[in-house]
Amino acid sequence: MSPRQHRSSHEHTRRQALAKGGATLATSLSILTAGCLSSLPPLGGNQRYGRLDAPSGGDPSYRQWLPAPTTMDPPVEQYAFTAMRPTGARPDAPEVFISRRAHSKADTDYFGIGFENYEWLVDSTVGTVIKATFDRTDVVQTITNSGYERAGDYRGYVVYARSDVPRRVAVGDGVLVWTNAYTHDRPHLEAVVDAGAGNRPRYHEQNTQFGRLTTAAGGNGQLLVNTDIRDPTGRPAMIADTFRFDDDAAYQVVYYHYANDRVPTKSALQKALQNHDYRYTSEAETFDVQIDKQLATVETRVPLTAEREISPQYDLPQVTWGGQYDQADTSVTFRHDAGESVPAARLYYDVDSPDDFGEIETQPLWSDRDTVSPGMGATIDLGGYPNATSVSLVYSIGRTHFHVLFELELHGGADD
Repeated sequence: MSPRQHRSSHEHTRRQALAKGGATLATSLSILTAGCLSSLPPLGGNQRYGRLDAPSGGDPSYRQWLPAPTTMDPPVEQYAFTAMRPTGARPDAPEVFISRRAHSKADTDYFGIGFENYEWLVDSTVGTVIKATFDRTDVVQTITNSGYERAGDYRGYVVYARSDVPRRVAVGDGVLVWTNAYTHDRPHLEAVVDAGAGNRPRYHEQNTQFGRLTTAAGGNGQLLVNTDIRDPTGRPAMIADTFRFDDDAAYQVVYYHYANDRVPTKSALQKALQNHDYRYTSEAETFDVQIDKQLATVETRVPLTAEREISPQYDLPQVTWGGQYDQADTSVTFRHDAGESVPAARLYYDVDSPDDFGEIETQPLWSDRDTVSPGMGATIDLGGYPNATSVSLVYSIGRTHFHVLFELELHGGADD
């Protein structure tokens, strides 16, 4: 990796995708991803069109945990979320699927369960919900040992919080609700808990268009939704991007739901796909485009590959990272508070300032050891950075591949 790379900007990439949408949803919202994932070129004229028979989606039960945007103060105007069944990694799956899973894992604190043991995960603009089988005592011990402190109760959940990067986690029976001021654009733990319990209207109950989109998409191994985006023809739409599997293939099925007067023709959508840089899986060649009233469906099929090792760039760790800014000593300390051990050679830091033009400059952080494990810390001297605004912990395997794991703002933040 060259010493300085253009910042893919976790704070900007993720928050813009969550709050504003955009044509690069699946690149920048790998659920919301950070990191340096190169934008794919347009598909061009190589793809074929034909009928496919993708498996249908299951029950969209994730909607239980999506509070209606109008029930929050102020209302959430743009809404995005990912829902997935993590299970184990799938080396035979398309690269886009592997990438999205990896980034969702790295963007979630470690609570003593293990990402592959989640029954499902829902990560939205307002918070993350984890469903799993776990021992509450063990999970609470992991949470409190990693820097969270007891912060009260809410509707039967025990709430814990920390302030370095403002985060809260509510522990219930088989459910965790987590908010992070850095990774959630509008963190609102109470709204998520309320929706889950049926004490607050859910999004699909108040918005017909959203309800139709998510009913069509159903439940999937992996799902990305953005309610404010433009389709390949430039028309405003809600989008649901899914991955499903059968015994022989993976299917990426993308739905576009339009307002009544803005539905494209089938031929217009097919033509636009050739010149659009939306991140459809690069292995797909056959596309099936269908339009039914306000809903357009684009299906692609990719044969499963022979099992292979997952690239190190997607071997991202699940860790609860901690940080402390010592203003008197002009230094920042990063800590590995809980979770998986990480090869030290893949961990760097970057100091952000107004005059670095959005670039990432990776500096070695734990150069005196091979592995970084829970309890280990490293201190960064900021004496040479008088204009520093934040310091980031970066995972990189070299070249242009990097992922911002954690960022400590030097002037604070807030979690609702």
